Amino acid sequence: MRRFLTIAVVFCLFGGAPLGVVAVDPDAAIERPGGRPDDFAIIFIMGYAGDHFPKDAVQFEALIKAVKGAHYNTVLCKYEPWRAEICRKHGIKIMPDLLVPEHHVYKNAEGAKALCRSLKGSDVVYAYHIWSDRIGGTVAGRSRDLKNVRQWDATHPVYVGSYNARALADLQAPDLIGYYDFHWQRGGHWRHLSRAMQAARKTDSFFLKYAHANPGRIGVGNYNRVMYTISTSLAFGLKGYMYHHTGEEIDKQTQKWKPLGRDLARVNAEVARLGPELMRIGNPVAVYSTAVTRTAKDRPTGREGPAVPEGLQAIPENAWFQVRRGEAVIGVFDRLDEQDVILVANHNAYQAQPMDIRFLGGVKSVGRFDRRAGRWVNLTLTEGEVRFEVPAAAMELVRVER
Repeated sequence: MRRFLTIAVVFCLFGGAPLGVVAVDPDAAIERPGGRPDDFAIIFIMGYAGDHFPKDAVQFEALIKAVKGAHYNTVLCKYEPWRAEICRKHGIKIMPDLLVPEHHVYKNAEGAKALCRSLKGSDVVYAYHIWSDRIGGTVAGRSRDLKNVRQWDATHPVYVGSYNARALADLQAPDLIGYYDFHWQRGGHWRHLSRAMQAARKTDSFFLKYAHANPGRIGVGNYNRVMYTISTSLAFGLKGYMYHHTGEEIDKQTQKWKPLGRDLARVNAEVARLGPELMRIGNPVAVYSTAVTRTAKDRPTGREGPAVPEGLQAIPENAWFQVRRGEAVIGVFDRLDEQDVILVANHNAYQAQPMDIRFLGGVKSVGRFDRRAGRWVNLTLTEGEVRFEVPAAAMELVRVER
């Protein structure tokens, strides 16, 4: 019953079944032996569908140390046993790329089968990567590949990514789905996030993001724009991300981060300690937005008076919380019977937001997850209201005990 209600909330939130989303039978069994991962994945890539990582063990280990220091916890690359041992040594997981010639999921199915069977139960594998491009009319083929990989190794999840989120809901029982859209240049941020969230709800999966690494001026405002993309995506249930590889993140000879890599490491640092909490709360049951007076770029909206951004839903008047001050997009999550969780993401990439939120219905306490300390801290609750600040481009995770 609870699962039916949460699906119904999302269904109603976006006005019936828009964007091609099909209603879900809440009692339908989903065949997914590999299950969903336990870890929030911050994935370092150097491209895919080829062997782009160092082939020398010393150089590879130097890179893995740099990756670890920049708060990544996973690498997407061609699987090699010696690479797995180095990753295990440093607490990094591998996302085996099943698009390399030796292990291509459908061009060399026997090679892919042999690899997957050899990795059953491996503690160093995060999930198999089988696609990160336009799906178009190939959904049936990707669903076939999903089924095959599960038959070869039922102990690990499988990831399917697409250009945008339009086709994700049509995949057959995926574990992990993902997309990229580069919204700072192309628009469509809320539309694609809504589709990804609905697809994750429909298929009982998690969604990841293939994020634009340099939408702003590197070393100046780039951090703000990337952080905003990740923060607002978390409100919709994001459970991991990788950056579009530009070749400018790291020096391949010295394995030292360049300015772009340092921008991305700052973003990772804000998210990494929050990861376990984000995995515990699952997918959101709803996403709402306050009215805004300024855009994500900290410019006037051009409208007369505050308004909810197009593509987002206002907080209902009868909701169990109300925002009295601050401009944010808010994901609403179920956690435990006596705890609810909201993720408050700043609508402004360049200015902090002082938030004043009122909770209704007999609240005992309200806590905020302190990302620096890695623990929950109580907020001062005065007549059902709390006040806190959300940094520019960032987010805050808040739990409510009733």
